[in-house]
Amino acid sequence: MGSLHGVTNISAEHGLFSAPVQIRVAATLSQLPILRGLAETLVLLSDFTLDEVADVRLAVDEVCSTLIANAAPDSHLTCEFTVGDFELRVRVDGVAAREGMPDERSFGWHVLRTLSDELTAEQSPFDAAAAGFPTTVSFRRTRGKA
Repeated sequence: MGSLHGVTNISAEHGLFSAPVQIRVAATLSQLPILRGLAETLVLLSDFTLDEVADVRLAVDEVCSTLIANAAPDSHLTCEFTVGDFELRVRVDGVAAREGMPDERSFGWHVLRTLSDELTAEQSPFDAAAAGFPTTVSFRRTRGKA
C-alpha cells in the first residue's frame, strides 16, 4: 500500500482523548484525503459538532495543501492531532524546497485564522539532511467556538 508510511497512536494506554495521534505521509496531493479523513474521524469521535468537524477538515486541508505546494521533492508531512476535553491541537511538519513562510496575507491564511483560535508557522534554516527548510504550521480549535 503505497505512500502511507505510518500511523502511530502515541501512549495509547492513555486513550484517544489525551494521547497525540500522528501520521506520516508523502508530501503529495494524493495523500490529502487520508489526512482530511483522519482529522474528521478524530473530531467526530471527540463529540465536536458537525460544523466544527467541517471547519477542522477545511483547516487541515489548507495547511497540508500549502505545505505540499512548497514541499521538497520526496519529502513527507507529519501530522499530529491532540484532542483535549475542550480543544483540538494540530501540528503539521514538512520540508519546504525554498525558504519562505506561507503568505499571511493570502486568502488561505485568512481562512485558517478564521477557522482556528490560534495559528502559528515556523521555518528553520536549511537542513542538508532533510534537503530543505523544515517548516511547521500549528493551529488550535476550541470546541464550542461560535
